[in-house]
Amino acid sequence: MKIAVIGKGRVGSVLGPAFAKAGHEVVYGVREPADEKYDNGDEIPHDTTEGAAQWGEVVILAVDWSVAESALAECGDLGGKILIDCTNPLTMGEEGLELALGFDTSAGEILAGQTAAKAVKTLNQVGSPVMGMAHAFPNRPIQFVAGEDEDAKALVSSLLRDIGFEPIDYGGIRNARQLEPLAMVWIDQAFKHGMDPQTAWHFMKADGD
Repeated sequence: MKIAVIGKGRVGSVLGPAFAKAGHEVVYGVREPADEKYDNGDEIPHDTTEGAAQWGEVVILAVDWSVAESALAECGDLGGKILIDCTNPLTMGEEGLELALGFDTSAGEILAGQTAAKAVKTLNQVGSPVMGMAHAFPNRPIQFVAGEDEDAKALVSSLLRDIGFEPIDYGGIRNARQLEPLAMVWIDQAFKHGMDPQTAWHFMKADGD
């Protein structure tokens, strides 16, 4: 599948190789494709944000919340495509990173309302160290998947399995209101309470007869 990864920061730089290793075609979409700062040896090609987005069948928005809306606009018309929204609406508060949105809306809902793509919220619930090594865990880490289009969620779930995650359907895009605070729990544990950043969410069942 043709996957456009918009942004090559901490999240994009691990998701691109993960999907490429799983056998998918990957192109990065960045504002200045010729800039040498993007050449980190992964051999994945770069295009403009719009060029990559128009090429891809699936577009992964992997940028900071501060530029998410503008990056999505730069993608152009995404009608007929699937948008994976990895963003979390983070801002810097008095005690460090905190959510800028909550209760009555979410980044997922806002971005879904600004595109003709079938928007799916996922890959936002753990940090980038986990995203590139999901296959290394003894049990598949979970990723909740929220969106309005069932076929889009099924396809995205298949892509998540390709890179080592266990997807769990979490209903409509409105439920991004719960998934973004869940990400905040991971962030707080990793950055404030000493949790190893190579830690993921997993469901376990009790042993039974």
